[in-house]
Amino acid sequence: MMKRISYLLEKTLLAIITLGLCTSAWAQSQADFPANTIELVDGSVISGQLLGGSSDQIVFESNAAGKLSIPFEKVVAIESHQPIVLKLSDDRVIRAPSLKLSQGQFVVMTASGAQSYTLADIDKINPKPWMLGQGYRWTGNLTLAWEVQSGNTNKNELDYALDSVWESLTTRYTLRASGELDYADAGASNEVKTSDDYTVIGKSDRFLTNNAYMGANLYLEADEFAHLKQRLMLSGYYGKQWRSTPKFSFSTEPGLAYVSDDRTDLEKEQYFGFSWNLDMKSNVLGQSTQSYLNQIGVWNLEDNTDIVVNTRVGITVPLLSKIALNAEVKLEYDSGASADVEALDQTFKFGLGYYW
Repeated sequence: MMKRISYLLEKTLLAIITLGLCTSAWAQSQADFPANTIELVDGSVISGQLLGGSSDQIVFESNAAGKLSIPFEKVVAIESHQPIVLKLSDDRVIRAPSLKLSQGQFVVMTASGAQSYTLADIDKINPKPWMLGQGYRWTGNLTLAWEVQSGNTNKNELDYALDSVWESLTTRYTLRASGELDYADAGASNEVKTSDDYTVIGKSDRFLTNNAYMGANLYLEADEFAHLKQRLMLSGYYGKQWRSTPKFSFSTEPGLAYVSDDRTDLEKEQYFGFSWNLDMKSNVLGQSTQSYLNQIGVWNLEDNTDIVVNTRVGITVPLLSKIALNAEVKLEYDSGASADVEALDQTFKFGLGYYW
């Protein structure tokens, strides 16, 4: 029995010593491994991990300051000793064990030796799998908002909005939905409906170039208190992404639409119209914030006095991880509304959103 115990103790001691030697060797190798660094124009040097970037900026995880987005005009040199993937402007993909930037040129070590490239040659640094044609990137947000509304109705209510986008190198699919369904206490245990409206938008885009695409849009809208039973719009359009940076993003989508309007007190109307979608985003008010303007409109080609324009202007400010505060103004103009319904409806929203 004593021999058995002695044998087990020897084995345990041997395992502890072996683990200690391995840990010490690993720590020594980590200490000997050079740190990734970025030197800035002010002479400061940041140590950390190179996460990615483009020809405009570098995304770097600093040991001291966390995740940083650094414009290239502020960078003097970069030295990274970790494996890296470069997607070039001509769609070539280079995988290399290290990277070095100096005087506006990249030097990467490949199996065939050192290769040099300028910033103009680089499209993405460490691109996501979807940027290499592998699957889709899925982004979106779900917002719940407390709303104060004036116009056709005056009330306080809770509403919702969903915005989801699936994007690959060649295609993009968008689903947007928003709506309200509220009841107010009318006394005597009775409830009166005060809001009943919804909007659903489905879009499919096919990229022609990096900043141009063609697409189709399905738009479905209803608002009981605006006497709109249903508005159906099918449109085809040509889209152009004029600018796409975190500081300012701007796109336009002019097109031709078939519209069917069904109102409670008017005859059903069908017509062809000129449609458009305008989208602007910016973080100019703060790197973590997003200001936006989105406008969807259609102009009746058979009656130039008949126009529908829905505009959303707002700002999103992060509170916690993936949780943000949203403030928005929504303006809905319909020149073809019934005589007892105001043409312009205004909505002010304040709410919380979950982003992914």
